[in-house]
Amino acid sequence: MEGVSSNWAVRPNTETTARLNSPTNTSPLTTAGPSVTSTPNQAPAPESTAPQSQHQQLSHTSSEVQDNNTTEASGTRSRKRRRRESEASPRTAGSKTASKPHSRKRQRGTQTDAREPEQEDPSMRLEHNHEHRSRPATNGSSQNGSSPHTNGSAKNGGGGAEMETNGYHATNGQAVAARQDSSPFYGHDREEVTRILLQSLSDLGYGQAAKQLSDESGYELEIPSVAAFRSAVQRGEWEEAEVLLFGQEELDGGVMLGNGHHASSPSWRKSRLSSGSQNGFARHGLPLAEGADTTMLKFLLRQQKYLELLENRDLNTALNVLRNELTPLKRDIGRLHALSSLIMCQSAEDLRSQADWDGAQGESRNHLLSEISTSISPSVMIPEHRLATLFSEVQQQQILDCRYHNTTVQPSLYTDHECSPDDFPLQTFCELRNHSDEVWFLEFSHDGSMLATAGKDGLVCVYDTLRWKVRHEFREHERTASNAGDRGVCCVAFSPDDQYLISCSQNNELVVVNVRDGRRVATADHFDYPVTTAAWLPDSETFVVGTQGSRRPLGLYSLRSNNGTSSSGVVRNNEIYSWRDPPWDPSANGGGNSNSFRITDCAVSRDGTRMVATTLDNKILVYDLRSKFKIAEWQMEDKLTSINFSRDGSEMLLNMNEGRVLALSAQTGEVLMRYEGCQQRDFVIRSCFGGAGEGFVVSGSEGEQAITWNSF
Repeated sequence: MEGVSSNWAVRPNTETTARLNSPTNTSPLTTAGPSVTSTPNQAPAPESTAPQSQHQQLSHTSSEVQDNNTTEASGTRSRKRRRRESEASPRTAGSKTASKPHSRKRQRGTQTDAREPEQEDPSMRLEHNHEHRSRPATNGSSQNGSSPHTNGSAKNGGGGAEMETNGYHATNGQAVAARQDSSPFYGHDREEVTRILLQSLSDLGYGQAAKQLSDESGYELEIPSVAAFRSAVQRGEWEEAEVLLFGQEELDGGVMLGNGHHASSPSWRKSRLSSGSQNGFARHGLPLAEGADTTMLKFLLRQQKYLELLENRDLNTALNVLRNELTPLKRDIGRLHALSSLIMCQSAEDLRSQADWDGAQGESRNHLLSEISTSISPSVMIPEHRLATLFSEVQQQQILDCRYHNTTVQPSLYTDHECSPDDFPLQTFCELRNHSDEVWFLEFSHDGSMLATAGKDGLVCVYDTLRWKVRHEFREHERTASNAGDRGVCCVAFSPDDQYLISCSQNNELVVVNVRDGRRVATADHFDYPVTTAAWLPDSETFVVGTQGSRRPLGLYSLRSNNGTSSSGVVRNNEIYSWRDPPWDPSANGGGNSNSFRITDCAVSRDGTRMVATTLDNKILVYDLRSKFKIAEWQMEDKLTSINFSRDGSEMLLNMNEGRVLALSAQTGEVLMRYEGCQQRDFVIRSCFGGAGEGFVVSGSEGEQAITWNSF
């Protein structure tokens, strides 16, 4: 072959090779396993796996060529004689020989011999018979009309084998390097852009488009070693996966790999090297990302192998893997204990349930690949769904840069995004003047059709938000107030179904009214201090009440009562549970009035599973409403005035003295965001999430201001 490199690798004509493979193997992006290589005593036979009709056609063609050659027997003998002389005296790599076209059988023999350095013939030249035809030209093809092949993949599927030409294509019977355009693409690396596009086309299901892009560009999504690793994991060949990922040298220490194989076994090592030697990574493994934890990667692979052995009820081998492969890694001892307990599972179904794992036939192997891929260098294995990730980052950045963003619709990819200031409420729309004194609290109904306001004058107004007219005026707390200073209403709250409204008064009482007909339905007046807050549970029948008294600081009440109903049908003092620490004891000295926490505000998560409350001694208390137990307590450094859950319950919004507004994690209490600019020293200031997708935080402020921040 003219211009053959020193390894003497013979590249079969791709047109003939393509005809030998099943037509279903069309994807150029990944390979099902390592490329097929031959040993000195075993020649590859791709025809044996081709469809029968194609095999017969090729055999017929070969016989025609052989019959034509028999008419020149003397010439054949002289060529054989010259070939023997050539084998006895090898020529230099640059020498040339001319010969008649060989049959397909002769070419296979030549390919096998070429892989043995001691039998190499530097004068050999791969020529093509009449079966070899050039590829049809495609858009973006090279000048000779044949598109370049993919960049060095080896495919193995459907029983056939196809050896790609590593960026080469055939021109007049010679191997020519495919021309890859390396010029920047609008300032970006062209290869990176092309490979990301190949991945995205595959994600979208456009396999043929991806194949054509690979053919025209000369680039491949993954090198064969990466594709072989991916295939090994998906097939559950765990020893091979470790060799491909970490390299043969990494495993030469003799770690038992299961199934009776030992890393230092010569026969096992030879078989793995022969099947995973593409691109030189079999010896040294795949390049890993910076900071990758190789021990954890081994743990993940061997954990999957262990679980699959348990699923197959191969308990002895699984125990061997646990003892000899997982335990020596000395990683995540708690996880090891959990894995060892799975030995006791009575069935595969029990195992999958106990391990929270969907089994070998589920998505567990794909999840494992996704987790491991983050530790492999992106230069050889692009992170999953990379283009979609880049799109999401662009959209998120546009949202962050949009000052007045107030929509849940994702920005279009076609244009840059910006919300208009005209869509944001910056001007006074309407003034409500029904109150005669300070307004302390307001809340919209869940459907937005009503607004409830309350204040120092003891009046509770409910407005229709369509016409901004008063629907109801409730003066329930004026009836029992001993003086004008005791009738102020501290809090109002709509039930989730917007049928009921609670109002909490400084007159040490609460009242529940039906906003549809204005009728009082429940009341409680057994408190010794002002009632400061209330929050509904999702059933719209039970609610939590907080006070600043130590006797009943935090209680659960219900609208349903069999023995606490007055003659007018109003439910009275129907407390069904009390959170008090310590519990109230009337027989104790001092009438049971020992100190307990005192509540300033409380909130219930939208799903009704959690309750949070703030106390006068600057604590945040978190309770599980199903068990009624306290699950967290966090001490803060200053006075707390209000707290709210986000819609999804993952965050809490907290107001503190000195104008501090904080977003906290509902799980850990960690400060996630601080909102600056609010003033709070002498009065109770409250805040809430608002806007589309809770994209804003809105807070009152001393100094006749209301402040709005982007929540993110």
